[in-house]
Amino acid sequence: MVGGALLLIALLPSSAQAADGKFPYIRFDTGTFDELDNPPNGLCLPLTGGAAHAGNDTDATAFVYADTGCQQLLAIVGVGGTWDETGPPPLPARSVGFGSG
Repeated sequence: MVGGALLLIALLPSSAQAADGKFPYIRFDTGTFDELDNPPNGLCLPLTGGAAHAGNDTDATAFVYADTGCQQLLAIVGVGGTWDETGPPPLPARSVGFGSG
C-alpha cells in the first residue's frame, strides 16, 4: 500500500475485504507513477500527491473524490475503467474508495 496511513472514515456500506488488484495512478504533483495494491473496501484512501490519471485494475468499483475526506465525488470508475483529470481549472483526485456502491 502506497500513500501513508488510511483515513478511518467509513465510505460505503460494504465489507472490510480488500479489492483484489491494483489502482495505478499518475501523481498530479510530480507526474510520476504510484499505485494502491489490493486496497480495502469501505475506507477512504488518500491519493498521495493527488491523481491526474487513474486506472481501476481491481475487482471493485472505485469512487474517486476531489477532497481527502471522500465527500466531493468526481467519478465512479468501474472495473477496468480509467479516469482523467479535466480542466481548466485542474482538479486532481485526492482520495478514492472501493466497494459495490
